Amino acid sequence: MKNNRRDFLRITGMAGIGLASASTLPAPAFHVRSTRRSNEVVVENAVATLEKGSALSTPYWRVESGREGPSLLLIAAQHGNEVQGAEVARRFMEVCARQLVAGTVWLIPMAELRGIRIRRYTVESGPELRIEDKAFHRSWPGSPTGNDTERVAYALDQAVVRHCSHAVDMHCWTQVTAAMTFAQIDHKPSRSMAEVTTTRFITYRNAPDVTRNEKLMFGPLMYKRGTAFTVMELSGQYQMQERQVQTGLSSMVNIAKLLGMIEGEPRLPDGPRVAQSPEANHEVLAPCSGIFVPAVGNDKSTMLTPDDYVRAGSQLGHIIRDGDLETIPIIAPVSGYLAKYGLCHWGVCDASLPALHPYAEQGETVANIVTV
Repeated sequence: MKNNRRDFLRITGMAGIGLASASTLPAPAFHVRSTRRSNEVVVENAVATLEKGSALSTPYWRVESGREGPSLLLIAAQHGNEVQGAEVARRFMEVCARQLVAGTVWLIPMAELRGIRIRRYTVESGPELRIEDKAFHRSWPGSPTGNDTERVAYALDQAVVRHCSHAVDMHCWTQVTAAMTFAQIDHKPSRSMAEVTTTRFITYRNAPDVTRNEKLMFGPLMYKRGTAFTVMELSGQYQMQERQVQTGLSSMVNIAKLLGMIEGEPRLPDGPRVAQSPEANHEVLAPCSGIFVPAVGNDKSTMLTPDDYVRAGSQLGHIIRDGDLETIPIIAPVSGYLAKYGLCHWGVCDASLPALHPYAEQGETVANIVTV
């Protein structure tokens, strides 16, 4: 660890202790509390002082190799319902404790801790609601005098984010959507990180607008600072799926190998990488109204899921038509990978049983197939 970082931790920690005992002085906006877990892994806390004077302590792991190298961050659960990245962070911590040979790894498994504790998208969200104006991922770099979300973001930025040379922002979207990585076209270090992740799907994006002096999303903040970064979306909210956790973990290991932090070469999954485009995307609509039943997958033991490969002419499922109980097959019009599969009414299917209901209206989308 560099001396300036050690001095930073020492000074902020002492400042926190001193001010805590001085009742005539205001509480610090943030400080770092540290507990050593082993010689390699340290658990630390970014402590934010909230508007009403209470403190919120957000824990994170730091893994030191003892050698110079990149400083790699994984930040997960910026929304309280996007939790799979927390387990990715825990497993990657264990990998790095054994295998890290250069640099430092920082892991924030539960960034939106208040949202997690109430099991909501954000701390302000109600049932089946998404309130964006105070969403954690839109509050960077935060402020020590802003609203509570901005104060927590500020504490994490000061304690962790601003020290990192590379960052992975790991989210989760609905379970009907395949996992995807977003690659920054115009920043080669960022694009290289994205291209060694192990999601089947990848989307290439142009530079974000960072000219405004306002709160930014996490990715644009990294872009503005010149930090190499990528954004990942795993499939499924409010849940843990082994396939998704493995995708996140293998992606982090590959990135660490790319950066020379773990020995070896990145190992990419079999088959092509699928870049979405309007020309390659084929929407499959329900031919009638009724109950949609997914088809059995390629392994013959489970139903199809997003990310699976389907062949033209194969059955994607069927609908039990509600007017006359006829079984109406739904056939794949092209060969390709399922970018979306299944019904997600109103976009909140992971949060709402009615939104997950398999009743399809005629013309409703039941699948998106991307050709390669």
